[in-house]
Amino acid sequence: MKKSLLLGAFALLGFAASAQTTGQLKIGANVGIPVGDASDFSSFTLGLDAAYQWRLAENFDLGIATGYQHFFVKSDWKDAGGSDAGYIPLAASAQYSVSPNFFIGADLGYGFLTGKYASGGGFYYQPKVGYQQSDWELYLGYKGVSKDSNTLGSVNLGFNFKFR
Repeated sequence: MKKSLLLGAFALLGFAASAQTTGQLKIGANVGIPVGDASDFSSFTLGLDAAYQWRLAENFDLGIATGYQHFFVKSDWKDAGGSDAGYIPLAASAQYSVSPNFFIGADLGYGFLTGKYASGGGFYYQPKVGYQQSDWELYLGYKGVSKDSNTLGSVNLGFNFKFR
C-alpha cells in the first residue's frame, strides 16, 4: 500500500513538473466597443487579461483565465446618476492553433459584476480568434457576462505577452 502511494505521489510530481515546463503565462490588455445592452449606457471598454495555459496536445492548450473589464459610462448617463460598470472573470480557457500563427479559442466561466449598481455575477464567455508569435498574441473576440435576461458584452481587440 505504501509503495502504491509513493509511486502515485512520484507520478503526480512528474506530471506537475512536466506541466510546469510546458505551461505559459499570458498578460495583456484590450480595448473594446460595447454591444447589445451595454451599448445603451457605455461608449467604450478597457480591460486587463491574465491566463495560464498548459500544452495538452501539439496544437491545444487548456488553462485558467481572469482579468478585469471596465465599461465607461456615457456622459448623458453619468449626468443622470449612472456610473461605470465592470466584471472580473474567472474561467477555463482553451486555445487551438489552426496553424503556427493563427488560433481560435474560448473562455467559459463566471463573471463577478463590479460597479455602483452591480450585484452578484453571471455566465462569462469569450470566443476569440487571433494571430500569434512565440512571445505575443493579438486577438479579436467577444466578451460577455449574461445574468437573467441582460448581457454586459463587447467586441474587443487585445494584445497579450507570453511568458514561458
